[in-house]
Amino acid sequence: MISEFAHPSEKDLNRFASLLGDRITRDEPIGPYTTYRVGGSASLFMRAMSVDDLHAASRALAKVKIPVLMLGRGSNMLISKSGFRGLAIALGPFAEQISLPSTSQDPILLVGAMASLPVVARQSVAASLRGFEWAVGVPGSIGGAVRMNAGGHGSDMIASLLSVRLFHLDRGIEANVSAANLGLRFRGSDLNDQHIVVAATLRLSWGDKVEGESRLAEIVKWRRENQPGGQNAGSVFVNPVSGAASAGALIDGLGLRGYRIGTAVVSEKHANFIQADEDGDADDVVELMTFIRQRVTESHGIDLRSEIRLVGFSSAVSHEAGALHQTETSRNTQLESAFGSANNTDLSIPVPSLAEQLSDEVLAELKDAFEGDATPIGNLRVVQPNDFTKSPDKINDESSTTTNTSLALKTNNGRIVIVDEDLRLPVDSDHPIDELTSSVNVAPTSDPSNIIRDSRLEDRRKDVIRSLASNRRRLLVAAGSVIGAVALVLIVLASPIIGVRKIEIEGAKYVSADLLIAVEKSLDGKSILTVNTRAAERRLEGDPWVESVRIKSFFPSRLVIEIVERKPVAFYIGVDNRSRVVDPQGRVLAVETGQPTQYLQITGVGPNLAPGASAGTVYKAAAQLAAGLPDELNERVLNVGVGGPNQLVMTLRTGTLINFGPPVDLQNKLISLLVLLRRQDAKQIISIDLTDPRTPTVKSK
Repeated sequence: MISEFAHPSEKDLNRFASLLGDRITRDEPIGPYTTYRVGGSASLFMRAMSVDDLHAASRALAKVKIPVLMLGRGSNMLISKSGFRGLAIALGPFAEQISLPSTSQDPILLVGAMASLPVVARQSVAASLRGFEWAVGVPGSIGGAVRMNAGGHGSDMIASLLSVRLFHLDRGIEANVSAANLGLRFRGSDLNDQHIVVAATLRLSWGDKVEGESRLAEIVKWRRENQPGGQNAGSVFVNPVSGAASAGALIDGLGLRGYRIGTAVVSEKHANFIQADEDGDADDVVELMTFIRQRVTESHGIDLRSEIRLVGFSSAVSHEAGALHQTETSRNTQLESAFGSANNTDLSIPVPSLAEQLSDEVLAELKDAFEGDATPIGNLRVVQPNDFTKSPDKINDESSTTTNTSLALKTNNGRIVIVDEDLRLPVDSDHPIDELTSSVNVAPTSDPSNIIRDSRLEDRRKDVIRSLASNRRRLLVAAGSVIGAVALVLIVLASPIIGVRKIEIEGAKYVSADLLIAVEKSLDGKSILTVNTRAAERRLEGDPWVESVRIKSFFPSRLVIEIVERKPVAFYIGVDNRSRVVDPQGRVLAVETGQPTQYLQITGVGPNLAPGASAGTVYKAAAQLAAGLPDELNERVLNVGVGGPNQLVMTLRTGTLINFGPPVDLQNKLISLLVLLRRQDAKQIISIDLTDPRTPTVKSK
C-alpha cells in the first residue's frame, strides 16, 4: 500500500510539538518498531499512555495539520531510509490488556489493540476457547489485524470480530463501532490512520483445551518448517486470484530463492518472504520487490500486488514495487456515520415564509397601519401660546384653520402646543386651564429665553466635575498599579533567579538513563513557580520500571524527583529465546538477550511480550510465589515453573519436584511445604503434591 503524505514545514512541526509538550519525542527512529527493523526516523513521535493523550493529539491536529502514521507491532510495514515527516503514534501498555471470560460467561474476549496475536491465541486456548488458533502464526497486533483483516490457516479476523473501540483522530471522538461498519474485505478495510483501534471485542466458542493446544502446535510446527524467522514482514505479495498459483510458487518457479540485492534477499525457506540483513537498507528491499514483480509479469503476465505498507517512499517507487494507493475514506461510509454526522456549518439567515395566505381586508389594514398616517387629527388643535392678545373668536378661527391644514406651524419662539380634546386631563395648579383658549397655560420658564440661573446650581455643577476628575485620576492610578504588579509577577516568573538549576533524582536504579536525561532537560531552566512537574511525572511513569513518581519543588531553584521502582523478582524465556524480567504482578519490566540469573527463573516457554505488558494470570502467580518465598525456603529453591495452562511447580536444589497445582491458596501450600521439609530430609524426597494443602502427597526414594 502506498501511503502518500503532505510535506509539513519545519515551522508547523515545531508548533505542533509545542502544543503537546513533553508528550512528543523528536526524530525518533521508527524502523525498530517494525519487524524489518530497518528505516529512518519520524520527525515527531508520541507514545500514547491513555486515550487522553489521543484527545490531546486530536486537539493539536485541529490547530496544525500534519501527517499522522499509526504504529502497531510493524509486522506489515516498511519504513524508508528517509523516514516519516510527521507524527508517528504508538499506543502504550494500556492497549495491551487481555480480558478473558470465565466458563460461566459467554465466550467473548475484550482485547487491547497492542495485544500480540500469538499471545491472544495462546491465552484463549488456555481458557478453553476455540476459533483464534490461526493467529498464533501471525506476528502482529490486534489493531493491525483489524485494519487489514489479517488471517491465515483458513480463517481471519472477520470470523470472530464483533466490534471495535475506535478513536477518530480527526473528530476527537471515541466510539464502539460494529464490525459490519468497518468495510472489512480480503486483507483490507475502510480504516485509515485517522481511525485508531483502541480495543476489539471477539466472539469465540467454548471447546476442548487439549484439541486447541494440539491445533496451536500444528500451526507453530508448520510455520517453523515453512516460514523463516529473522527480519521480515511475512508474505510480501498477495496470492493472485482466479485460481492462479500462489505468489510464492510463481517466484519459486523463476528460481529466485536466495536472490539478493544489497542487504535484501529472497528467503531460501519461502520465496514470498524477503529478508533484510541486520542494519540493512529499506531501499534494497523495495528494489528487490520491484525486480520480482517485473520477472513474474514478464514470465506469467501476472501483476503481483504487495501486502506490505510502504511509508516514506515516492509514489513512483511504491507503485513499481506493487503497492496500491491508500484511498481516503469517504465521509458517507458506514464507518464515518458511526461517529455521527458532521456539524452543519451553514450560518446563513433562513428566509421567512407565511404559513397561510392573508385576506385582502387584513392586507389593507396592514398597509394603512404601516404606510399611511395613522394618527387621528380630528380632535387636535394647534395653539400659539404667546399670542394671547388676539380675540377668542380669532384664536378659535385660526386654530380651526390650522388644524385642518397642517400640524407643522411654528410661533416666533419656535414652540407649538398641541391639545387632544379626547385625552386632555386637568393639570396641577402650576398649569391651570385657560378658559378663553381651552388650552394649557405655559409658565414663563418654559421659554428657553427666560431661564433663571441659580448660582448655587452652578457651584454644585463645578463640584461634581471636580469630583469626577478626581475619581478618574484615582482609577487610572489603581489600574496602573495592577498592571505594574502583573508585569512584576511575570518578570519574576521568567527570571532565571527562580529558574530550576538543580535537579536531584532519588530511587532510580533501573529507569532508562536516556529518559532521565530527557526529563531533566525538559525541567532545567523553567521557573520553579510554573514548571509543569505533572507532565514530567507522567512521562517517567511511562517507563515499565517505574511504579510511581513524585516531584517536589524547593524555592528558589531546586527540584527533587522521587522515583519508586517496581521490584524484579523472576524471569522467563519467551518463544523468541529472550528473557522477560517480571515483577510480583507479572508485569514485564525488561527484555534481555541473556539470562539474568540474579533472579529466580520461571521455567517453561512464555509469551513474547514487550516491556510494560502483563504476562497473564499463571505467570503472575509464579512471580508472586517467587516474591513470597520465606528466607528458610528461598535458599533451597532452584526455580519455579508453569507446568501447564493453570499449574504451578517448583524445583528444589536437591532435585525434589513440588507440584502446587492451580495457583490458589498459595500461602497455605507454602506452610505445608515448610512443615514437611522440617520433618523430612529433602534429599530423600522425589516429589511433593500440594494440590490439596490439607493432604499433601509425598513420594520418597
